[in-house]
Amino acid sequence: MIRKYLNHLILAAVLLPGLTVMQSCERINEQKENGVQVASDYCSVQSEIGAIVEVADQIGDQTTAKGTPLKFFSDAFGKQAVITTLDTTFFDGDGIEFEINFGPISLPLSENQKGYDGKYRAGKMHVKIQSHYQEKLSKLEVEIEKSDNFWVGRNPSQPHNVAGSFSMSRQDNKKHLISIESFEFFGQKTLTLNGEFQLTKLTSFNPGMIGNQYQLTGKGSILISENEKHNWEIKQPLIKKVVPGCSGEFVNGMIELNNDDKSVVIAIDYDPFENESCDRIVRATVAGKSTDITLD
Repeated sequence: MIRKYLNHLILAAVLLPGLTVMQSCERINEQKENGVQVASDYCSVQSEIGAIVEVADQIGDQTTAKGTPLKFFSDAFGKQAVITTLDTTFFDGDGIEFEINFGPISLPLSENQKGYDGKYRAGKMHVKIQSHYQEKLSKLEVEIEKSDNFWVGRNPSQPHNVAGSFSMSRQDNKKHLISIESFEFFGQKTLTLNGEFQLTKLTSFNPGMIGNQYQLTGKGSILISENEKHNWEIKQPLIKKVVPGCSGEFVNGMIELNNDDKSVVIAIDYDPFENESCDRIVRATVAGKSTDITLD
């Protein structure tokens, strides 16, 4: 009886370390797989925030001290996009307002809905400017309601639905403070991002965007399906070059996503090959394991 008991103890002593290692590996693999998906989704949200900021800023730069111009110029939209002015003058005391309609959500989206960055867009976004956009502390506000059916994506048959609310406060002709009240990305899981960015223009060619370069810094949080929260922070400025063939994604910069509840840190490198190429590849590192992701 004693010998049988000792045999069981010996067997347990042999198997237990192996089981512990297996459970540890399973936990690391789970963290990695989930972390890579979180990184990919975060980059999709970050990419579209950047694009909307570019569009709104280009439109804002064309306004005057009186209000809206007779016609807006844009090299950013698809051919089907239409800008409708709803309030043309600052003189009535409530700022100016306009709506950008990128076309209907009829899949697949039309080639006429393909923008400068190679992405297709449908639906509407609303822009308000409280005072002359060239003035210091002028505030530009962007609203995209869920009912606006704003869709975006590189695949015209599988775009992503987004909605959001944020503002841009002009600090000088090169810097803007961007406050994200809420930006939602709807998919298998709903991602909600908020926080603040500092946008700094490195080069600027008004009124067009082609040729512009800028950088973003900032931090905030991202909530995944209301039960998983990550804090995000730009550890190295994100660099964007708005040039043909390279307008869709940032070409440099580092992001860190930190989930305190699960002690998980996700590092995102926008320039894993250290050449600022326009390959749309980022490298996500989770639990010491790196995975290269080609962004949508």
